[in-house]
Amino acid sequence: MGLTCVSNFKAAAYSGMLSGVLAGDYPEQAMEIELDSLCARVGATLLVGEVSEVQIQNQRLLLFDGRSVDFDFLSIGIGSVPRTEGVHMEQSACVVAIKPMQSFLARLRDACARRRPRDGGPLRVVVVGGGAAGVEVALCLPAFVETAMGSPSSFRGTLVGSAPVLHDSSKGLARRGRTALDRAGIRQVVGRVVAVEDRTVRLDNGGEVEADIVVWVTGAAPSPLVRAVDLPKDPEGFLLTTDALCSTGNPRVFAVGDAGSIEGRPIAKAGVYAVREGPVLLENLRRAVAGLPLRPFVPQSSFLKLLNTGGEK
Repeated sequence: MGLTCVSNFKAAAYSGMLSGVLAGDYPEQAMEIELDSLCARVGATLLVGEVSEVQIQNQRLLLFDGRSVDFDFLSIGIGSVPRTEGVHMEQSACVVAIKPMQSFLARLRDACARRRPRDGGPLRVVVVGGGAAGVEVALCLPAFVETAMGSPSSFRGTLVGSAPVLHDSSKGLARRGRTALDRAGIRQVVGRVVAVEDRTVRLDNGGEVEADIVVWVTGAAPSPLVRAVDLPKDPEGFLLTTDALCSTGNPRVFAVGDAGSIEGRPIAKAGVYAVREGPVLLENLRRAVAGLPLRPFVPQSSFLKLLNTGGEK
């Protein structure tokens, strides 16, 4: 039995280092995990291509380029996409979604080059998403924009969230986050985005925010591929699994990280859980192949949150 890794990209992006790369703390290559060398070390085959369909009954993956891959056991760990339901986006609007993260920096750099302000003023960047990721991105973006635009005074930032900044975190963290944003000169706006037009973000409360670039860092939603898989889902559309990380509808299919939700154990869509699931997934895949009972994954009740404030204290 062989092991095959199917990926859209030749490298995986480590999300925990994105803010540091934006802030200029690390080179871009530092957050990349080269999959070819990693697969070679463990004797796995790397197949670079985008999956168009998961055929559960036939135990086969179809790729957009016409290739197919048969499987005996399948692990789906393709993460999530930023939530956009209920938002009207015009084609001309320059929205840069944070995912796929492998191409985020290139797409953001391209947007900085194409969306220069019409009046010659600072680049107006709106970050949509008031959670920890949105706060980090907003605080670390100025350094990236300064490099991309070649001007130290070219950034004007606004953070838009449907609730106050870091509302789902501790009061102390929320207070420190707001203070850091204030010190960085980043305006905070509360409102749900209902439309993104060319250089304008419209809110459900009637408010408008001018924007040359909109960086989309909202909460997690299932990818279209996950939505299309013919297996049980949770109410939000993520693949429903047992505590052993296998599908409640098919023990040969596993789902981890943001792609899956453990039945009866609601946990945040956070990378820390995906990392902790890794060893359990590996052991359970080996057990499944050998026909042995699977072991449960027991998620921790909380986790440490560290925010890169882009030089702010």
